[in-house]
Amino acid sequence: MGKSISMDASEDDWQAKSDMRTLAEAEEIRKDSKRFKAAMEKAREKLAEIESLLDSDKK
Repeated sequence: MGKSISMDASEDDWQAKSDMRTLAEAEEIRKDSKRFKAAMEKAREKLAEIESLLDSDKK
């Protein structure tokens, strides 16, 4: 059972490092207006797709 605790700590460390990289990349995107605008457009497209799926379920 000792390995389980070690694995959990290792996984937590990996997740924290991954999250740190994600946050750093997000900051780079926010600073680059062209990338930020493109990302926001993709987010709007995805939101419209999800809303369309929800609307079709209501029918």
